[in-house]
Amino acid sequence: MEQRVVQDLLELVNQSFEDKRLYLGKTTDETFSIVKMLGEDGRELEEFSNLTMDLKESFCQLIYLGEQKPLIINDINKHPVTSELAITAKANAGAYMGVPVFYKDGKMFGTLCVIGKEAVSFSEKDIETLEKFSRLFSYVLELERLASIDSLTNLYNRHYLYENFPIMKNKKAIMLLDLDNFKEVNDTYGHDVGDLLLKEAASRINQQIGVNDTLARVGGDEFAIVIMEENDKPLEAIAKDIIQVLSVWNNFPVAVSVSASIGICMIDENNATNIHIALKEADTAMYNAKRNGKSTFICGME
Repeated sequence: MEQRVVQDLLELVNQSFEDKRLYLGKTTDETFSIVKMLGEDGRELEEFSNLTMDLKESFCQLIYLGEQKPLIINDINKHPVTSELAITAKANAGAYMGVPVFYKDGKMFGTLCVIGKEAVSFSEKDIETLEKFSRLFSYVLELERLASIDSLTNLYNRHYLYENFPIMKNKKAIMLLDLDNFKEVNDTYGHDVGDLLLKEAASRINQQIGVNDTLARVGGDEFAIVIMEENDKPLEAIAKDIIQVLSVWNNFPVAVSVSASIGICMIDENNATNIHIALKEADTAMYNAKRNGKSTFICGME
């Protein structure tokens, strides 16, 4: 979710829960990440924002792994789960209230939570208020999804990449990938088959990158991948594996001869915030790969 929007919405929530800490968190099956946290004075607590921990070390595990319903714990030091968590001692808190935040399709995005210093800080009326704010976050998520997600592949789109690339931290490289001979698929079998192939290609690429990497469809049959420092797999190995999985189509409904050409641009101080420069270098490398016979990759420095 766009950071300015998160800030604005949390400030609205803060007006209903003065002298409380509040935060928006994102959940996965294994992790919990604080998107942004505001302190009792309404100011952002930067040391906690973007903090990621094991899901089972967080209060919000009780919502995500439970019934995914609103939850009040009016004494976290006596609750059988939260009393045993290391974060309880560090939180300097007495009570917790959290509600799930959902995407429109019903999948849980994360939680909207309020922390009170004293025990017995929250009532059922409070949780009803927090649920209303949760629905606002859900509406914003859906609007952002419509603006940022490619409707065919369900990947991020060019708009998302251009808007978020400058603020992505710990970027290592960007790969630009083009499907070789894709036009022949559309010409031979029509766009319905071409769309099916694009969705399959997106799925295969996604399986070859790290959980913190970002994959976007930036053109008809072009995909961009932002590789993060957390991904310690060599770039050459990532590129080779992607090319491999996009070269075998034996199980596809019709006979196709598709492969991939990849251009790689290393991220440095000259292009860390300029997506145009990074993509231009990756694009040049990609077309050099095509001239070298396709189904290969070239780094922009080569």
